[in-house]
Amino acid sequence: MRQTSRMEIRATPFPAGGYRFVPGRQFSGGIAAEPGFALRRVRFRNPMPLTQGLAAARAILQAAGRPPEALAACELRSPLPLPIAEFVAFNERYLAALQAEGFTAEAPYPIGRSNLAPILAPPASVVLFAITFTVPAEGPGGEDFFISGKPENRPAASFEEGIVGGGDVSPAGLRIKAEYVMAELRARMTELRVDPGRISGAQAYTIHPLDPVREIVAGSLPLAWGGLTLVPAHPPVTGLAFEVDLRAVSEESLA
Repeated sequence: MRQTSRMEIRATPFPAGGYRFVPGRQFSGGIAAEPGFALRRVRFRNPMPLTQGLAAARAILQAAGRPPEALAACELRSPLPLPIAEFVAFNERYLAALQAEGFTAEAPYPIGRSNLAPILAPPASVVLFAITFTVPAEGPGGEDFFISGKPENRPAASFEEGIVGGGDVSPAGLRIKAEYVMAELRARMTELRVDPGRISGAQAYTIHPLDPVREIVAGSLPLAWGGLTLVPAHPPVTGLAFEVDLRAVSEESLA
């Protein structure tokens, strides 16, 4: 039986939300606005516990005249990284919280996501930091996108075996991890058929110095204008060291 190559994968349309997405597990690998739509990102000035934050997100979408299906991405902040089994269990609670507010929470899980555990002023519980949703575009639209956070893990017999570079966080080890992460981000943008030149922001989460990987990140993406935000943080799963998410949005605001 012939296996499907990465380059044969096509993004899945989600007409109810006005976007397409890269299929994942309990959240998608990223989303892109369809023609006629743009993305609006709202960051909470005071991030709220997940259930409270999702209720606020529902109110924001309602005020914008958008259906719950328009929610395209959630950005979370967690107290600590979790062992993989606990992370999977948390994702089930996350899906239940989405469903309780009427958001899409069934396979194939179109909503994108990022999640990190900051080392500076970590929250007491998981909080909703920001949301991104589709709105009607003023022009032709179809150019905005959000790429979910990608760490240095790939499918393997066990989670530990799938960590690219293993536990090596030396400069050489971090370069191996960064090369893999940036290649995966580029692949997701290819699958979504979006223009990397439109990137308006990126976040890297690591507790390690960026100097060993700076050239890899800068050489992989056109970040000169959008810039790269370094968040001193752990990726959400124990054992991971380096993660990046990307966005190209037409509007950003605080709530």
